[in-house]
Order: sequence, then C-alpha cells, then structure tokens
Amino acid sequence: MIKRGTLERLDGKYAVLLWENGSSFIPRRYLPTEARLGDTILFDGSNYSIDATNSTQSSFQTFSFRQMG
Repeated sequence: MIKRGTLERLDGKYAVLLWENGSSFIPRRYLPTEARLGDTILFDGSNYSIDATNSTQSSFQTFSFRQMG
C-alpha cells in the first residue's frame, strides 16, 4: 500500500510530512533532493518519491491569520 502525504516543513536535518492520519518526522536524506515544500510525497514502504501530478502549495503557505477569528 502506498501512503500519500505532503511535505509541510523542513526542520534542520528532518522533514515533516503530513499524512491523512497524522504527521511524521523523517531524515531529509530519505527524500529526493528536488523535493520542495508543498510537494506530494509517496511512500511505498521503503522509498519516498514525489508525485509530480499532485503537488500543491503547502497549507502553511496558504494559511491566513484572518481564519483564526
């Protein structure tokens, strides 16, 4: 089963991926070097790759503080 997530943040040597059921920190070295914030990341159980057909802008980049009330 392939998991699909979004690259939300780069934090030092780690990347933060947002999945349907939560988030995870993984070492950045596991991601393709061309991965950018907002990219859709696929994980097949052993490798991470970019889903070029489904990459979107990160929710952190589109968030508006007006949404907070």
